[in-house]
Amino acid sequence: MTSSLPEPRSVNLKQLKYLLFDVDGTLVDTIKLILDTFHETLRILEMPPLSDEEILSQIGRPLHLQMRDLDRIRAEELITTYSQLYRENHDRLAKGIPGIKEALTVLQERGYRMAVVTSKRSRSTHHDLEFFELDIFFEVIVAADDTSNHKPHPEPVLTALELMGASPDQATYVGDSPYDLRSAHAAGVLAGAVEWSPFPRETLQAENPDYWVPSPQSLTDLFPGPP
Repeated sequence: MTSSLPEPRSVNLKQLKYLLFDVDGTLVDTIKLILDTFHETLRILEMPPLSDEEILSQIGRPLHLQMRDLDRIRAEELITTYSQLYRENHDRLAKGIPGIKEALTVLQERGYRMAVVTSKRSRSTHHDLEFFELDIFFEVIVAADDTSNHKPHPEPVLTALELMGASPDQATYVGDSPYDLRSAHAAGVLAGAVEWSPFPRETLQAENPDYWVPSPQSLTDLFPGPP
């Protein structure tokens, strides 16, 4: 696919040994699942509806923070209802992203060490990865319940690096949201923005990503092998 985005800055991706990835919108397509589940949750609890744009703007933030901001008093009720519906809807609405599994296979064969850093809860994260047979690629998974602070704070990325024994200059974080890019930069790692993100391109551009990932297949072009 042809990108209309500005050319990326000149960065050295050949120095990298560790590749960190977000989940929702990056490794798996859960956008319809999230939207339908959110709308259904608000309907069941008889709360004012939100637009798709309002819901999507929060992707990348932990669920408990989203629900607390929505209604501090009913936050736990919102979380419980949403989580139950998410599990019920998951296998029907979640979709794989064409080319992701094949690209990860190549990257693993080339010797990259890979991790997941996500704002999803651990249970949902493991289910997503196992459902789409992606779990075999990642030696470390840092989910929302593994850190005190969450994206855009650097702690999730730094935690993954610590668990892998990696330094920031050896790693990059690939994601689809502003929160991913901010977390990466705050942790001192290169930030890659995927072009299949549900966020408007100008929203990601405002975060100054170090490079763009036009398609899942292009990951194998960007990362020819660790030094």
